[in-house]
Amino acid sequence: MAYQIGFLMDQIAGHVTNYHNLREVALHEPELNATWHEIHYYKSGGAIENVRERVLPFVPTYFSGISRGAWEIHKALRGRHYDALFSNASVGVFFSRTFQRTPTLIDFDSTPYQIDQMEAYSNGNPDPKPVAQFKWRLSKKMMDAAALLQAWSNWAKESTIRDYGIDAKKVIVNPPGIKLDFWKPAPERNERAPNTPRRILFVGGDFRRKGGKLLLEWFRQQTSGNYELHIVTREAVDSAPGLYIYHDMQPNTPRLLDLYHQSDLFVLPSLGECFGIATVEAMGTGLPVITSDVGGVADIVDVGRNGFIVPSNNVQELGRAIASVFADEQRRAAMGLQSRQIAEQRFDVRRNAARTFGYLKQIADAHSLPSLNVHMKRSDKA
Repeated sequence: MAYQIGFLMDQIAGHVTNYHNLREVALHEPELNATWHEIHYYKSGGAIENVRERVLPFVPTYFSGISRGAWEIHKALRGRHYDALFSNASVGVFFSRTFQRTPTLIDFDSTPYQIDQMEAYSNGNPDPKPVAQFKWRLSKKMMDAAALLQAWSNWAKESTIRDYGIDAKKVIVNPPGIKLDFWKPAPERNERAPNTPRRILFVGGDFRRKGGKLLLEWFRQQTSGNYELHIVTREAVDSAPGLYIYHDMQPNTPRLLDLYHQSDLFVLPSLGECFGIATVEAMGTGLPVITSDVGGVADIVDVGRNGFIVPSNNVQELGRAIASVFADEQRRAAMGLQSRQIAEQRFDVRRNAARTFGYLKQIADAHSLPSLNVHMKRSDKA
């Protein structure tokens, strides 16, 4: 008999890619009968949106977005029975009672407390104390109600323990994976001639938050002709010699993969970041990587082995790390090989998704047979 599992999947940023990857792997799980619910926070022409736009235009879109997401979860759960639930939806905080009745795995790349501590997300305007306390109580209640918490990184796990008082035994670390058979090195990577520009790649839809302006500031200080900077983003960026901007790249496409293959180094100096799927994709293609010290990056980059972690918002340190990578071509190539090896060890989507599905089956069994001692195999660092 197959397990009836309901998936409540946020349709925001990197969670969309993770959703599609999980769904594809689930097709090969014969014991899993998965029902997928996409949780959106805006619906063009929807009743909630129409009320806000026509009747209550003074109400921030934030509140109509929450209402939309909560309504979509309500519809997804109404009249249905599941053996277990998977949720990464931020509005899941309003469904703690449901998560207590039906064994639920909460999947997350950060806690609300961590997001609020990042200026890049809060824009320097922290919530008033009563609002912050209310959000904390909602999040704490949801975490307590869940059967299991699945953090993408040790950074996120530590916050549940330190900031919410959750028992460490209830939190496992299992990051999202990538399709290693797609995100793979080029069959042949041509060596750059000594006097040709080195190609640096940046991929980030939110150009400011992902540190694009910082990287651009460094680039404009360099001698013309030494580097090419290739930027994939949805935002407008002023042109300059050696600067290549791509606004029409789609995720998981051969064209984007080719851009990785043509590059020598991946740089993502984010001001605010929870995990950084693009960095993992770069590693899969065999690129050394440079990121900033925000979020769960310590689980991704082994400093000196496959790249560097630099202080956030520090042009000088960023420049030194880039110069270090290009100072020794043999070392740069070795770092690229190590990137691929780490991606294979930690971020294989099939293996990591199988772990997630295994956890869901286990919490379903523990709920239906409470006397059963279900042993959950945990990984402190997948």
